[in-house]
Amino acid sequence: MDVSKYQFGDDEIDQLHKCRDNQPDIRLKVRFMALLMLAEGVELKTIASIIGKSIKTIENWHCQYEKKGINSLNSFQYKPKQSYLTSEQIDQVASWVGETNPGKTKEVREYIKEHFKVVYSNEAVRKLLKKKGLKVLRPKVVPGNPPSEEEQKKTSKTILK
Repeated sequence: MDVSKYQFGDDEIDQLHKCRDNQPDIRLKVRFMALLMLAEGVELKTIASIIGKSIKTIENWHCQYEKKGINSLNSFQYKPKQSYLTSEQIDQVASWVGETNPGKTKEVREYIKEHFKVVYSNEAVRKLLKKKGLKVLRPKVVPGNPPSEEEQKKTSKTILK
């Protein structure tokens, strides 16, 4: 592989050194080390062997550096997945769960499917509720005489406030 196509100026090398030295995350630090080795004229195959990444990955880092600049290598550029429900719909689901206290995530899934035409897995529903500070609790049988339904509703409303 021809490493002469990877040209770096002295100021670029200084910047790479500073970024490498100031980077606390080792996974990001490796990117700067790879580019520094490229600047020193080390072959791609050797760099890939040393840092344990593919040649294509190193080429991608160099391309990212050339197109977006040195700061683009300082983060993972991760963008979280967008929810299928809007924040208002999520709030509606959360308030419904607070009011009805469903016994299973399956009931919450059915509610979401029926009202919003969106299909969620049990795990996704659990994560959604956890994000809102809720969890589905299975109702437990209490021995003895239970309080009347009206008393239970009053108690649940005072707990939710």
